[in-house]
Amino acid sequence: MSTKPNPSQYFKVLKIGSLFIFLVFFHSCAQLSELANVSKPSLSVVDMNITGLTLQDIELTADVEIDNPNNVGIDLSSYSYALDVNEKNFVAGNEQRGMTINAKNSSIVRVPVTLTFSELLQTFQSMRDQDESDYSFAADFGFDLPVLGTVTVPVKYAGKIPVVKQPSISLSNFSVENLSLSGADLIVELSVQNPNAFQLMVDDLNFDLEVNGLRSFSGSINDEILIDRKSAQTIKLPFNISFLNAGMAAYRLLNSDENLEYKLTGSTLIGSDLPYFKKSNFDFDKSGSVDILK
Repeated sequence: MSTKPNPSQYFKVLKIGSLFIFLVFFHSCAQLSELANVSKPSLSVVDMNITGLTLQDIELTADVEIDNPNNVGIDLSSYSYALDVNEKNFVAGNEQRGMTINAKNSSIVRVPVTLTFSELLQTFQSMRDQDESDYSFAADFGFDLPVLGTVTVPVKYAGKIPVVKQPSISLSNFSVENLSLSGADLIVELSVQNPNAFQLMVDDLNFDLEVNGLRSFSGSINDEILIDRKSAQTIKLPFNISFLNAGMAAYRLLNSDENLEYKLTGSTLIGSDLPYFKKSNFDFDKSGSVDILK
């Protein structure tokens, strides 16, 4: 015995099925509409700060904000950058980057760039007389977007960096305080010159001094010495020499009016009160001639 379907139940099932199909279709259309309206993200460099500084190099870090205006997430795949100094390209780089920026959201990407001062001053001779220099930063960010595929969005920024120059350590004076047939009391004066527009700190200075006809003098200074901006500081060091060990040739030289030929070598730590400036080792090697002061 067969049972005929209830017409009301049939129409009810049909109605529910039609509604389900409509909702699926509507949702699909909404998704397609969102995908069809996908647009590129907007980029801006919110800041570019010095994040590392020594006597040898400087690190700049660009904080690039990526704003995603879409209702779907987008993927950052890579970026490349170039930094120009005095309107000339100086350093460039690129990085593969996997990062998702959520829908209607923003994220910060930090891009570090390092410049070496010795290369800067060698490339731009005019910078030797400058305390700071202009720079411009340009980057291209690659994104994988729905429908649009891979797109590139540029961003730029300009600013100034300090120009850090090497200090100079030399022998400024060589004085004979007391001279006898047995020995001599000497004062060695070292001059530390700071060519920068900011204060330098000299710490843990060690040196060897060779002068013609005399033995090598070695010394160290453990106290921190402050050298004001664009100025020089003199360091006086006492020594005693015995002619029993050095020989009478040393006595004749110190008793004469001849100039001394010298070679000064050593190392020290150089720091500064500038933010992010880290102490670093500085080796010096200086030779020349100096009068014997009596």
